[in-house]
Amino acid sequence: MKVCSILYRGLAKYYRFIQILNQFMKKFSLSLLILLSSSLVGEKSVSNAELSRKLDLILGKVGGLEERVGKLESENKAVKKEVKQVAKSAAEAKTATENLQIPSDEKEKASFFNKLKNEIYSQEAKDSGPWAKKESWSGIRKNLTRFQVRKALGDPHQVNQSLKPRIDQVYQYSGDLNADGEQETGLVNFFRDRVVSFKSPFE
Repeated sequence: MKVCSILYRGLAKYYRFIQILNQFMKKFSLSLLILLSSSLVGEKSVSNAELSRKLDLILGKVGGLEERVGKLESENKAVKKEVKQVAKSAAEAKTATENLQIPSDEKEKASFFNKLKNEIYSQEAKDSGPWAKKESWSGIRKNLTRFQVRKALGDPHQVNQSLKPRIDQVYQYSGDLNADGEQETGLVNFFRDRVVSFKSPFE
């Protein structure tokens, strides 16, 4: 919650800085145009070529400033969107922590933190790739290539060589998928780059 708050304040300050810089650039662009135009008017004898060169210089500088202002405005929109996302995450985190009650009893507290740890590890496992979804394993069958398996399940957590007959390589996927503190393991066995057998972690 503290991290979300710090991040939100930082983004808000950066967004405000971009707004101030944007306004400054617009004012600076106008001031520059007036200043350079005045310098031309103040000169009594200026050739057409010199006048054309100085006007091109003015327009070039103004064009460059307009481009920078446009870029700042684009960054404003991106920062504003990110600030909204952080604010939403901070609100969700605040709601979650308000509903969180830690037991005072030592045994209950130990059990509470153990369950919390399992939930965290389980969520990490579920987020580690398509292998953590039951439907991903429904597409696994014999004769698929290693590339097709990685495309369906994601990169394996371990790749083991095997001395078993007609199995030369094994892809292993593992993680605590149901937050019980136990690892579920999925295996895909290959021979000459083709699936010969497999075991789903949901069996």
